[in-house]
Amino acid sequence: MKLSKIVCTIGPSSSDEETLRKMIEAGMDIARLNFSHGTHQSHEEVFKRIRKINPRIAIAIDISGPKIRLGTLQDRYTLKKEAKVTLTTDDIIGTKELLPVNYPSLAKEVKEGSFIYINDGFVKLKVLQKENGNLVCQAIDGGNISSRKGVNIPDANLSMRVPTEKDLIDIKKACELGVDYLFISYVRDSEDILKVKEIINSCSYNEIGLVSKIEHRDAIKNIQEITRVSDGLMVARGDLGIEVGAAKVPVLQKEIIRLGINKAKPVIVATQMLESMIREPLPTRAEASDVAHAVFDGADALMLSGETATGKHPIQVVRTMREIIQEAEKNLTYNSTITSKLDFPKGGEIGEAAVKLGQRLSVDAIVAITQTGYSASMISRNRVPLPIYAVTPDETTMRKTNLLWGVKSLYHPHEADFDQMIYSIIKKLHSEKFLKSDNTIIVVAGSVVGLPGKINTIQVLNVKETLNNFE
Repeated sequence: MKLSKIVCTIGPSSSDEETLRKMIEAGMDIARLNFSHGTHQSHEEVFKRIRKINPRIAIAIDISGPKIRLGTLQDRYTLKKEAKVTLTTDDIIGTKELLPVNYPSLAKEVKEGSFIYINDGFVKLKVLQKENGNLVCQAIDGGNISSRKGVNIPDANLSMRVPTEKDLIDIKKACELGVDYLFISYVRDSEDILKVKEIINSCSYNEIGLVSKIEHRDAIKNIQEITRVSDGLMVARGDLGIEVGAAKVPVLQKEIIRLGINKAKPVIVATQMLESMIREPLPTRAEASDVAHAVFDGADALMLSGETATGKHPIQVVRTMREIIQEAEKNLTYNSTITSKLDFPKGGEIGEAAVKLGQRLSVDAIVAITQTGYSASMISRNRVPLPIYAVTPDETTMRKTNLLWGVKSLYHPHEADFDQMIYSIIKKLHSEKFLKSDNTIIVVAGSVVGLPGKINTIQVLNVKETLNNFE
């Protein structure tokens, strides 16, 4: 069992049933559907396919936000250094010399002399002049471009915010499908998340967790307030590196993970984790080290993007990431410096107490009986390398807790008799080979079963004795 989880972006290389099934077997915990690409119909088909294959797998939808992208191009192109290229907001099929961009106010809000970055910064343009509502640019750094590649303009104070008109349509589709998480792109402050929450709360299904993608310089400035109103964070290193500079990203990654642990909000590390495996069957040594260090930092999850969406080896890349994670986790020990300054909301102290008791008694696992996943998150954030089994009567909670570090989620209906329910849960975990007969475990629950957000019961139990007492 790995402790850090794997998020996989589903695309043309991975949307068929056989590949999805093998990716789940290889270690995929959360499937990401990127609504910046594809159609609602195609995403709905994949959504239903995943639910059919394994209803325990969490599914996230990534909305575009005010992310600027190239439009459709006739072909893939390589821009050479010093080449002239014009950016237009006209709805055209682009060429090497004329690139359509999906931001109507582009010429109005971008100044001459500004730098524009395409494809995670691999292509750098300088705006030479404005001409007939277009931007005439010169390539400072050449590189490859293709349809729908991202465009960044860190010098400009762009007016478009979350949620865009497209976001509104996509959010309603997410609610209609009943997804588990919504990844919100280009968040700048807490108001962006609150606006999205308001839309979700107006839907009949509103149990969607909100993960804020930290990729804008304003998000770094407002990180505390963003964390407070979010259900999770993503370190979106591609755009973030352009916004603040690549040299600052490793330190920001550590700080954001530490903040997430402190506030019991899961953190996903994303972008270029195993980028070379889009083409190659093996990762570079630097990529393997990058994945391992994200594990050492305490990340709840690591995300694969193009590697699984459009890459040649979607199954192998998941297997490779799992192997690197598990190898890194062999060297994990309880790191008190990570958890030394935890904030403890009401009920959080008991989660910490369960962890400390588990360490003192050298237990084999912690079982959290949870309605909302709250108790599992309070235990998970202590980052003690023990299996944590979140047992819940709510299928949405079962899937959402998949994102939490060290947590294995299982569905089990509540029972009127508390002791009988604990026996049933232990029997289930034992029969599914998560627990052995000689294991000692800690069970954390609320004495009033089914009352969410209340943890006030800790029991230390031997698996064999518990099973024998009820048989």
